[in-house]
Amino acid sequence: MINKHTLKNLSLWLFVIICCFGTNTVMAQKAAAPVTVSVATPRRGTFVSAKDYTGHLQPNAEVKVFANVSGEIVSLDAKVGQSISKGDALAQSSSKEAALAVIRAESALSRAESQLTTTEASAQARIESQLAVAQEALMAAQGKLVETNSLAEIRIRNQLTQAETAYQAAIATIERSKINAEQGLERAKVELDKNKLEFERNKILHEKQHISDSNFETVERSFKVSQTRYEEAVATAEQFKEGAIHPSVEKAKADLAVTQKIVESRGWEREIASAESKVTQAQASLNTAQKLVEAKSWEHEIAIARAAVTQANEQLKLAREQLSDATIKSPIDGVVATQHLNVGDHALLAASPTSKPVFTVVSVDTLKAVWNIPTGDARRINNGDLVLISTDSGIRNIVGTVAFISPTVKDNTVLVHATVQNLKNGLKPGTAITISIKTGERKNVQLLPLRSVLNIQNGSGTIFVIEGNVARTKQVSIGGVYSGEIEVTSQLASGTQVIVDNQHHLQNGTRVSIAQD
Repeated sequence: MINKHTLKNLSLWLFVIICCFGTNTVMAQKAAAPVTVSVATPRRGTFVSAKDYTGHLQPNAEVKVFANVSGEIVSLDAKVGQSISKGDALAQSSSKEAALAVIRAESALSRAESQLTTTEASAQARIESQLAVAQEALMAAQGKLVETNSLAEIRIRNQLTQAETAYQAAIATIERSKINAEQGLERAKVELDKNKLEFERNKILHEKQHISDSNFETVERSFKVSQTRYEEAVATAEQFKEGAIHPSVEKAKADLAVTQKIVESRGWEREIASAESKVTQAQASLNTAQKLVEAKSWEHEIAIARAAVTQANEQLKLAREQLSDATIKSPIDGVVATQHLNVGDHALLAASPTSKPVFTVVSVDTLKAVWNIPTGDARRINNGDLVLISTDSGIRNIVGTVAFISPTVKDNTVLVHATVQNLKNGLKPGTAITISIKTGERKNVQLLPLRSVLNIQNGSGTIFVIEGNVARTKQVSIGGVYSGEIEVTSQLASGTQVIVDNQHHLQNGTRVSIAQD
């Protein structure tokens, strides 16, 4: 156990050691080389007060890219993490049907252009030719009407005379034929009787073998021929019995009856009416043709043909767009965030309830700062206000523009968005951020760089100033901090040189030298 005397001796030795160490330290400082420092002088300026909020970054745009036409994915032209520009190819889907549609549309356009060429070359001539044809048809119809008026009755009455003559001639022909038939029957009867007697006589001689077989056969053949002729003559005479119907007479009689009725009904008047109707029709056709010429209707035909060419061009344009749509392109500048389909998968249109996107692309050139602000602070900001954004990684004072203030309140806070340009900042979606919002400003305040003030606590801090060639510590009162500067409310003499770096090498009285720019 240590007694009081021993403890007193230890304390004495400790005091001696500390004194020696302090003396040696002061001597070492006086002997050491001066510390090189940078300095700044207080400046008068406008102090902007701000309030900080925490939030995070989101992509300003996140697009799920679907196929424009349904089909199999045949190639992938981008991969996750790849930076792409708007219009860059991401993938290719099968384009067979679209290619066939282009061929059909090109063929339809060729036909329409050919029809337009033909119409422009011949439409006017064809319509004018129709007028000439209509004029000739009218003249022919008028000539036919004149002829009909002059000759129709005479022709029909002549037809009656001819029909009567033909009927009488038919009767006379039948009478002559009847006489000839009766005479032919008589001759056939005489010949039959003669050959019959000769046959019977030779038959007896043949039976007695007084004549040869050949002679008998000759006589027999003659008898049979005369029998046939007689039968034919009888049949012919039967046709001319009293009351027998003779087709030629009946036809002539019927023709005569028809002609008589035509005459009785004045049939030539119907012919004249028909000829007049044809003149009327021809006149109407001529009037129509004249109106077409006067109206230059070929211009309408040409306009229709041109419209058909325009429509065919539109169809071809649409078909080519659909073929181009087989190439799945990025709708925005950004980075490929996710690949959802692989080669061989069947891509569907976005409207399909079971469709999947091919890729998800996010925009990173412009990001969206997202945070919640208490409802009491919401009145301090408006759309279009500028805010300063910083990250934990040391990226500071990035300017954002307030673009959205939610009209609704949730958990006593309001959701706010600000757009942030990210072309050179290297920010990434998901990064935690601090958002500084201006709450007010004071003019003509004393400002120092924030890094020049150390040990900030309870409204005060420490600075190093240069007096002669040594650093001296000085306690100062401070106000707010904004944008890398701090307000010093303690008055400093004009031109005071305040050290802004290497303070960790300094103590009160350390020799310093000012760095030369």
